[in-house]
Amino acid sequence: MNKQVLEQLIEDALHPEFLEIKDRSEAHSSHEQSDGGGHYELRIVCHQFEGMTPLARHRLVNAATESVREKIHALAVKAYTPEEFAALNKPKTRRPTISLNTQ
Repeated sequence: MNKQVLEQLIEDALHPEFLEIKDRSEAHSSHEQSDGGGHYELRIVCHQFEGMTPLARHRLVNAATESVREKIHALAVKAYTPEEFAALNKPKTRRPTISLNTQ
């Protein structure tokens, strides 16, 4: 199981506007309970999430990856609508600098 397989399943099922998958499996390979399953972090932006609760969004992602779930030990999901994602990534405006030097 690799992240490309996971990415393809999600792309085919949900057609996200943005998808980022990080494979964190190596960081967990030494765990005593490690069964060799992958550890993944997922950020996904999708119009289908509009009006859905976070739990419903996670269930949709889980349904898309059901065929490989036995090969995944952990899947951390951050699921956003396009509007939510845009608000999170809005560029920060600089505040004007006010000089207190009154010479």
